[in-house]
Amino acid sequence: MAIDREIAERVNDLQKHARDFGYVEIPAYKAWSERKVREGESEALIANLDARSMWLMPSEVANIGAELFEEDLNDLKTQLDGYR
Repeated sequence: MAIDREIAERVNDLQKHARDFGYVEIPAYKAWSERKVREGESEALIANLDARSMWLMPSEVANIGAELFEEDLNDLKTQLDGYR
């Protein structure tokens, strides 16, 4: 029962405090996206990512790193390749 209680407390905490954070609000994203554009990445692809968000606890925002954005960019490219 202790595990169920911990899960319930975590869910309650998430419901009270988590929110959508736009990628542009995540500190690591701004530097990453600006670097990608400087390196010649498609501004349209970066704009697509600019419009995305993640549901996070405020304390989790600082832990989001460039690896996630690289993965999202690669996924987007893969999806678009399916439409060619």
